[in-house]
Amino acid sequence: MKSRILEKGTELFFRYGVKTVTMDAIASDLGISKKTIYQHFPDKDSMVYEVVKNFIELDVAKWEELDRLYSNVIEKMFKSFEMTKDLLTQMNPRLLFEIQKYFPAAFELFTNHGEKYIHSNLIADFKKGAQFGYFRSDIDFELLARLRMAEVNLAFNPDFFPNNKLPLFETQMVLMDVFMRGILTENGLTLYTSYQNNLK
Repeated sequence: MKSRILEKGTELFFRYGVKTVTMDAIASDLGISKKTIYQHFPDKDSMVYEVVKNFIELDVAKWEELDRLYSNVIEKMFKSFEMTKDLLTQMNPRLLFEIQKYFPAAFELFTNHGEKYIHSNLIADFKKGAQFGYFRSDIDFELLARLRMAEVNLAFNPDFFPNNKLPLFETQMVLMDVFMRGILTENGLTLYTSYQNNLK
C-alpha cells in the first residue's frame, strides 16, 4: 500500500505541484481513507521527502544506464532528454520552486544530490567530450558544470520566467542548445547538429 500511495502522490505532485495537492486529494484518488495514508506517512512533509528520495534513486539509475549504453557524450545527452521528455512535458514548472519554499528537508536532499552526484557526472562528461575533441578544453569544467545546473534550475523559477510561453520541456531544450553551442568545437558542432536534426 505504501508504494501505491507514494506512486499516486508522485503523480499528483508532479502534475499539480506540491502546494495545492492535499492528503485528502491523494486519498480520494486512491479510493482509501486519509487515515490509511497517515499509517505510512505521518504528514505531507514526510511524503514529499519520500517522493524526492525516490526520484533521486531513479535519476541515479538513469545516469548509470546512460553511461553503460552510450560512450559518446553528445549522444548520451540527447538520449537523456528523450528519457525525460514525458516527465518534463507533464511536470508542473513550479514544482521545484514549491519544494524549495515549503519543504526545506526535501529540497536539501535534492540539492545534495545535485552537488554530490550530478555535478561530478557533468564534469566527467565535459572532460570526456573535450578528450574526444567535441568540447572546448579552454573553459573550466567546474564552472561549466555549475552553470549548466543553474541553467536547468532557472527554468523552474517562476520569478525568472514569469510570462514564459514555452512548455517546460521546450524551455529546457532551448537553454541546453544555447549552452552547448558555447562549448562545442567545430567537430562537436557537426555531431551535435546531426543528433539535433534526428530529434526533430
